[in-house]
Amino acid sequence: MRYRAAARDAYVVRPVDDLTLVYHRPSGMTHVVSPAVVAILDLLHERTLGIGEVCEQLAQHHDLDGEGDDIARVVGARLDEMAAMDIIDRIA
Repeated sequence: MRYRAAARDAYVVRPVDDLTLVYHRPSGMTHVVSPAVVAILDLLHERTLGIGEVCEQLAQHHDLDGEGDDIARVVGARLDEMAAMDIIDRIA
């Protein structure tokens, strides 16, 4: 499975203290997300990546806790949450 961010005009991202708000324009819903979600969203702009590629990119710029499979499981869960919010698309 690969993932790609929705078009930038589909949502608005605003930091609030340690969290970030993501307003999804098409649905009118606002989501409270962690910095990890914002980092993944930034990676998926204008490119399509698989879970392994997202993990590699995150590891280059962030200190990730855990081992390969554990990190992939956590990143996969975040990607599923983001797809459910419609801020990223799953590409088969």
